[in-house]
Amino acid sequence: MSDKKPDEKASIEALQAEIEALKKALEEARGEVAFGIEDAEAIGERLQEGLGDIHKQIDAHPIPSALLAFGLGFLIGRLLAR
Repeated sequence: MSDKKPDEKASIEALQAEIEALKKALEEARGEVAFGIEDAEAIGERLQEGLGDIHKQIDAHPIPSALLAFGLGFLIGRLLAR
């Protein structure tokens, strides 16, 4: 029975070390996720600004915009048909 106690103690210490390593990894992952969310929000804001600019251009020049959209749609359709 005395042989199992050192083994059990070593196992418990190993498990505690593993738990500490997992806690550290979790904290690092949380930091990376938070950083990624901030980047995604910045990209979303820039995308919204760009879409707003495109919308203004379409409102300012509706006929050329429609012709351009038709031409691009035609070209994409021809490329996908092949």
